[in-house]
Amino acid sequence: MGFSPALKYLIIVIVTLGMGFSVWLLPHGKKIKEESESITTPIDARDEAGRYLQQASEDFFYHEFDRAIENYGKAITAYEKENQLEKAAKVYESIGDLYKFRRNLKAAEAQYILAMEYHHKINDPLGEARAMSHAGDLLLERGDNAGAGVWYKKGVELVKEGPPHQNQALLFENMGRFYWKTEKNIPEAIVWYTHTRDVFSALENQMGYDHISAVLNQLRQHNAGIVIPPR
Repeated sequence: MGFSPALKYLIIVIVTLGMGFSVWLLPHGKKIKEESESITTPIDARDEAGRYLQQASEDFFYHEFDRAIENYGKAITAYEKENQLEKAAKVYESIGDLYKFRRNLKAAEAQYILAMEYHHKINDPLGEARAMSHAGDLLLERGDNAGAGVWYKKGVELVKEGPPHQNQALLFENMGRFYWKTEKNIPEAIVWYTHTRDVFSALENQMGYDHISAVLNQLRQHNAGIVIPPR
């Protein structure tokens, strides 16, 4: 029994549409794969250490942690070869962050301490204090408030008398936040937020100054017994 011309035409249309749909699906899937492969930034830094750091960041993104640590190590060697020792020391902080992300807290703390020692050896108090702050954050996450406070206090003591610097302001702010949120010591928190505001003022950082001024107003109201909604 033969098909009528109308039925033949309908079958041809259905087959053609089905083939077209399949052909459309294949490149579409390939396109998605290509986009996922190029999601990280290209390795295009001009200096050798920078390229290793970019590669380490890409390794971290894809959870190739051992390769990331290897490339961080190569970056340290390259920075030392170029006599950029502050940058070399800071890479140890990045390795500490990687271990912290993996919840290997002992290894993270060890790397932060290595960073402190390196910064200390090259007379970089801001870097040393920053590494101490990282160690304090780590202990705070573990619930060791006393241990965290020790690191925070050591860090701010290193830079308290130094010239105004953005990192100095951030360290002072972190100290103030610790007294406020963890120790519930509002008067001491006010002291450190005031130090922070003064640094931002000296740096002519209006945004930082305004933010800290708002925090100080909130703390002073709290200290005066005025109920403040939680932030």
